[in-house]
Amino acid sequence: MRFIKNHVGSLIAWILIVVISIFMLPNVNQLTREHSTISLPANVQSEVASTIGNHWGHHQNNTYQVVAVFNNQDGAMSKSDQKSVNQTIRYLKRHKSELGIKSMLTPYENSATKKNLISKDKTTELVQLNVSKKKSVSNINKQLTKAVKTDGIRTYITGADILQDDFSGAIQEGIKKTEVISVIFIFIVLILVFRSPIVPLISLLTVGVSFITAFSIVTNLVKNFNFPFSNFTQVFMVIVLFGIGTDYNILLYDRFKANLGNGMDKFEAAKNAQWNAGKTILMSGSSILIGFSALGLARFSVYKSAAGVAVGVAVLLIVLLTLNMFFMTTMGKTMFWPVKTFNGESESPFWRFLSKHSLAHPIIALVLVLAALSPFYFTYQNKLNYDDTAEIADSTPSKQGFLIVQKHFSKGTAEPATLYIKSNHTLDNEKDLKLIDQLTEQIKHTKGVKTVASVTQPSGSKIKKLYVNSQMKTVNNGVSTARNGLGKLSAGSQQMTNGLNSAATGTNQLNSGINSAATGANQLTSGLAQLSSGGNQMTNGLNQLSAGSQQLVNGMNQMSQQLSSQLTGANASQLQQLESGLPQINNGIQQLNSALQSAGTSIDTTGIQSNLQNVASQAQIIGSQLEQAGNTLKSIQGSAGSSSSASLDSVMTQFKAAESQANLNDQQKAVMEGAMQQILSGIQSQIASQTNSQTSALASQLQSVAQNLQTAGNADKSLAGSLQNVAGSASSLQNLNTQVATLKAQVSQLAQASNVALPGAVSALQQLTSGLNQIQSALGQGTNALGQLNTGINKLAAASPQLSNGINSAYSGSQQLSAGMGQLSAGSLQLNTGINKLAQSSPQITNGLNQLNSGLGEGQSYLTGLQKSAAAETFYIPKSVLHSKTFKPAIDNYMSSNRKITKITIVFDTNPSDEKATKDAENISNMARKSLKGTALSNATVAMGGQSSRINDIKNTASGDFVRTAAIMLIGIGIALMLITHSLLQPVYILGSLLLAYISSLSINHWLVGIFMHRSMLAWNTPFFSFIMLIALGVDYSIFLMTRYREIDENKYLPGERIYYACAIIGTVVISAAIILSGTFAALIPSGIPTLIEVAMTVIVGLIILVIILPIVMTSTIYLSYPIRNHVKDNQNKRKD
Repeated sequence: MRFIKNHVGSLIAWILIVVISIFMLPNVNQLTREHSTISLPANVQSEVASTIGNHWGHHQNNTYQVVAVFNNQDGAMSKSDQKSVNQTIRYLKRHKSELGIKSMLTPYENSATKKNLISKDKTTELVQLNVSKKKSVSNINKQLTKAVKTDGIRTYITGADILQDDFSGAIQEGIKKTEVISVIFIFIVLILVFRSPIVPLISLLTVGVSFITAFSIVTNLVKNFNFPFSNFTQVFMVIVLFGIGTDYNILLYDRFKANLGNGMDKFEAAKNAQWNAGKTILMSGSSILIGFSALGLARFSVYKSAAGVAVGVAVLLIVLLTLNMFFMTTMGKTMFWPVKTFNGESESPFWRFLSKHSLAHPIIALVLVLAALSPFYFTYQNKLNYDDTAEIADSTPSKQGFLIVQKHFSKGTAEPATLYIKSNHTLDNEKDLKLIDQLTEQIKHTKGVKTVASVTQPSGSKIKKLYVNSQMKTVNNGVSTARNGLGKLSAGSQQMTNGLNSAATGTNQLNSGINSAATGANQLTSGLAQLSSGGNQMTNGLNQLSAGSQQLVNGMNQMSQQLSSQLTGANASQLQQLESGLPQINNGIQQLNSALQSAGTSIDTTGIQSNLQNVASQAQIIGSQLEQAGNTLKSIQGSAGSSSSASLDSVMTQFKAAESQANLNDQQKAVMEGAMQQILSGIQSQIASQTNSQTSALASQLQSVAQNLQTAGNADKSLAGSLQNVAGSASSLQNLNTQVATLKAQVSQLAQASNVALPGAVSALQQLTSGLNQIQSALGQGTNALGQLNTGINKLAAASPQLSNGINSAYSGSQQLSAGMGQLSAGSLQLNTGINKLAQSSPQITNGLNQLNSGLGEGQSYLTGLQKSAAAETFYIPKSVLHSKTFKPAIDNYMSSNRKITKITIVFDTNPSDEKATKDAENISNMARKSLKGTALSNATVAMGGQSSRINDIKNTASGDFVRTAAIMLIGIGIALMLITHSLLQPVYILGSLLLAYISSLSINHWLVGIFMHRSMLAWNTPFFSFIMLIALGVDYSIFLMTRYREIDENKYLPGERIYYACAIIGTVVISAAIILSGTFAALIPSGIPTLIEVAMTVIVGLIILVIILPIVMTSTIYLSYPIRNHVKDNQNKRKD
């Protein structure tokens, strides 16, 4: 019985529940990181864009977009720095699979990446990575941070997912600080309130049990059933449960203490406290439960995630009303040790003062409240900061990398916007690319846009060759060239006209010539027929010619033999006798001369005469022989010439006979006879030159010697006669000396002539022998030449059948020629007719060319104007370029793998999270849809992705859902208040007070944030979380007040009195609860998270305002609602009595 009475079962049950909750608790850090991303409704365009991007292909599905930042803080990167960065990039490429990198874009891949990924000051380079989602973001961040470390270079890993993960980590760290500070603060406040160390411990224990249990339930619901969860779920569960849990404990413990002071035992006091204070706790808790449960109806994930607080509140109410019973019934007054006195409920002088004066002057009190808070309402600016990166401390590495990118690049470079266009057909065609380029140009000219890149402008600028104005320039150049050519054609056409007139005359002559040629062709055919028949005859003639040439060879051989016989036999003996006799004659003459000179006047005339007669006789014989030899040489020369000439003439005669038999025409005969005559003349010339040159010289010398010898012989004979005369006239001595002298002189002359003539005769005879040998050799060469001639004639005779065949072929061709000439004659007539017509139309051609040139001039003027106009700035891509390797990288980068999706990357010149950028993103998206209406892409899905679009969607979703959720929450709490207060007006007063406190606190906090945090705007989450906290928690105090108001006997006290007493009594509890709750929220300030700090400051200011205005507003409104006056004062007088 004591076991049940002391609620030991509750203790055991909660111990088991806590143990199970701790063991069932999942990995909170991992769970928080996995659900840290804000999820939006599927129909908002950033989510549509995200869905489209997940089906992009090219290894980019289900990936995180990460940026590796390389920065040299000392200035532009040196070559060694770039080398180090390139080594790191190569390392990333080698370990892609280990690091989970699906694709990467480096600065030096092409001109576009170099322009976009290297800062203008050359201090910073970026590498874009697409990393698989198989690993958690935190693990990816750690691995990549380690992998990109580069000596001498600051390196960072950043990106939207990395920043979000770091934000989640920062909140986790902030929660740990908040928990510790909250526990310490609550412990101190409870000690001050109850002046006991035991009560704070019990309160923290019961709240701790409720938090562990509730948080385990929520996290398991998240893990298994995808219950709404965010970065803020845990922190708000801590704040709310410890805040209101402590408040409820204070209310419960204060009533339990009062009951003990009223003489109740611990069991009765605990039961009474559970019933009376528990009723208030349940009413208050139910309103909070309704408020936070209403968040489950929200559409926005962040707002919806606060529904987890409702689970915590439900668990808290159960724990407080069950586990506290064990401690109260077990410990009794010991709970408040060392306090010995247990007084009743204490009054709050502050609330009693406010309530009293509000009752005295209710309208003035309300006016003062409105006057004090209205300025804050009217000065409130609902400008919020949607930049989640502002929630991260600047000391965080990912934030540092993000700031470096913003500093050295455009502020929008780190988080560019992406406009997706999804069609039901492929987009890699000229028509769709033209539309995409037009849209690209429109976006480029939108204010606030820094750069735009698309499939038609992958580097962010136009490809000039793909635009009509550039192509028109080429056309205009071609037109200029064409006009120049037409000018030349026009001049040529005029010349052609003149030429055609001449050609017309010429064609007439041509026609006449063709007719003559046709006649000649017929004659040729007839001649070739005769030539063909004469071919065989020529063959026979050549055979005869061959026989004649053989006779010539034979004749030459005979002549050579005759010459050889002349050089042998008697002729040879005579020549030798001449050679030996001539020296003897010379010796005889010399002896005679010597004898005469030695003799005086006595001369033997008889001996001398005898000798002289002998010498004269021999000299005459030799002279006649030499003369005969000379004549022989002349006969040989003539014989050789006549023999060779006769032989050659015979050959020529036979050739002409064969030629005549061949029936050749005169021209053919002349050619063939000329060739034959040239051959024969060469042979004859060779023989004649060899024979004549030798025989002529020898004959001349022999004749000279013969004459000299005959002269000498005659002289000898004369001398002999003279001697005879001397002998006969011996008696005539008187003339002897004279005659002897004359004889001596004549003999001396003879001796001298002998010395001259006889040696020359010997030399001439030797030359004669040598010359005859040379003549014989020449005859042999002539014989050989005639043999070659004979061989050639034989070959000619052998080739004559081929000539006959050729003549036959020529005859056949001549027949075709004759037929063709007939056709040519007909064609020439047509040509003549056509040329005449062309000559007549040529001036028209010239005029047409001039007109065409003039037309091209006008067209060129138009094209030049068009080239310079805005209409020419139109994209046009030829098919050859579209499907080329050069354009393929642009297609791959800016179109999906199935070519049905394209994207346009937009970099704003401001921070993508700024309100201006978000509006620009929305405007561009709307403009894109309007631009594509009525085109081939009118049915395409257009969605803007990226930070700016996402923030815009968050803003619109959050704003709309805020109003919707706030309305649901207020309606739920209003209904609860109606049930609690049994009034329609009181809930309105309460909610009005809460809203007034909320608006005022938000405006004041905006001012405080500017002063202390140097921020011009509140975080976008601050208004919502501040609202639900102030409304849900502030209504607690109103319920405390109104519950106490209803507990006062309405039959004994009037409404004004009841509210006055209620304010005086409950004021202490509300102020204590507000202090504790404010302290609990103040524990969020050291977290360093701007949103949590701003929410904490707003709630604290709101609680302060609420503590001040709640007794004033409620007292004044209730007093005005019930027209009863001065009863409070009368009753006070009665009480004094």
